[in-house]
Amino acid sequence: MDTVKDCVDYLKDPELVARFQRSFGVMRYDPSDNGVTIPSLENDETKTNNSNTARKLNEIDHVTNKFWYYLFLFGTYLGDEIGYAIIIPFLVWNIDSAVARKMVLIWAVVMYIGQSIKDIVQWPRPQCPPVIRLQTKWSIEYGMPSTHAMISIAIPFSVFYYISNRYQIDHNIGITIVLLWCMLISLSRLYLGMHTVLDVIAGLLLAIVLLIPFLPLADVLDRYLMYSNWTPLIFIVVTVSLILIYPTSDQWTPTKGDTTLILGTCAGLLTGGWLIVKLGIQDDIRVMNPINNSISWPSINDLGVIVIRSGLGYGCIILLFLIIKYFLCVIDKILIKSGMKIFDDVLKRHIPLIDITYKYLTFYFVSFNILVLIPFLQKLLFVSRESFYHEAK
Repeated sequence: MDTVKDCVDYLKDPELVARFQRSFGVMRYDPSDNGVTIPSLENDETKTNNSNTARKLNEIDHVTNKFWYYLFLFGTYLGDEIGYAIIIPFLVWNIDSAVARKMVLIWAVVMYIGQSIKDIVQWPRPQCPPVIRLQTKWSIEYGMPSTHAMISIAIPFSVFYYISNRYQIDHNIGITIVLLWCMLISLSRLYLGMHTVLDVIAGLLLAIVLLIPFLPLADVLDRYLMYSNWTPLIFIVVTVSLILIYPTSDQWTPTKGDTTLILGTCAGLLTGGWLIVKLGIQDDIRVMNPINNSISWPSINDLGVIVIRSGLGYGCIILLFLIIKYFLCVIDKILIKSGMKIFDDVLKRHIPLIDITYKYLTFYFVSFNILVLIPFLQKLLFVSRESFYHEAK
C-alpha cells in the first residue's frame, strides 16, 4: 500500500510537470530582475501586475521556444470545442457519415464519464508555482482525470477502428496517426501546466478501459438507432436525463455546461442521421461493401472540391449559430421589456437551467443540420460527396 501511495504521490507531484515544461523551454523569471512575477492564473498566487494585457505578455515571455509553444497549443485545441467543430463535420462531409456517428457516440460516453469523475473526485490542477500555467481556459475545472487525454485516444482510435471495418486501409499508417495524435494532445496538457502526470495517465487508462466494450457496442447501437421509430425520443429522454443526474460539486465549474454541449451534439447528429435514413435520402440497400472499398489519396480536383464543400459547410455552421444568437437576443429584449432579465441573472449568478437549455438546443439544432440541411445545400451546388447517400450503416 505504501508503494502504491508513494507512486501516486510521485505522479501527482507538480514538480514533474515543471521539469517537463523546462525541458521544452518554459522558464521561470527571477522577480528581482524586472519586478514581474511568474504568470499567475490562480487566485491565491502573488500578482504584482494586475493588467490582463501585461499578464498575457508575461506568459509568452516565459516561452523561450515558440515552436513547442504553438505545436502544443495546436495539440490542445484538437481536444476541445474547436477541434470537435472541425473534425466531426469534416468526417461527415468528406469521409464517412456512419463512421462519424459512431465516433460521436464514443466521444459522448467517454466525455460524460470523464467529466463526471472530475466533479466527483475534485482533485485540483497542478499547483502554481512550481508549474507555470500557460492557459486560462478550464483553469477552474478539476483535473482528475484529463479528459483531453481521454479524447486523445478515444477519437482517433474509434475513427481508425470503424474505418478499418468498412475500408481497406494501411493499418501501419492508421496506428501511427493514432499514436502521434494521442501523444500530441496528452503532452500538450503537461506543457501548458494544466494537468499532473497522474491526471494524464489516468485519463489514457480510463479511455482504454471504456473503449474495449463501447467500440463494438456503439456499432450495434448505431445500427439499431438508425432504423428504430423511437430514436428521436430515445435521444431526448436519455441525454436530458443524463444532464439532470450529472454530479454537481460544491464549487461551480463549467463541466456541466460542456457536458450538455456534448450530449446535445450527439443527440442532434444521430437524430439527423436517423431522419435521412428514414426518408430514404441515405440508401442502405446500396451501402458500400467494406471488403471491396479502399481509401485512396484524393486528386488535385478532389482536394479543391473538399475545400469548397468544407468551406460551405463551416460557413453554414457559423450562420446557424448567428441566427440562433439573433433569436436569443430578440427573446432577451422581450424579457427585459417585461422586467425579466433572466439571461443577465444566469451569467451573474451561474443559474444553470436556462444556460444549459440554451446550449443543448443550440448544439442539437446545429448538429442535426450538419447531416440534414448542409449536405442538401452541398448537393444543390454540385459539391456533395456522392457516397454520402449510401452510408446508412
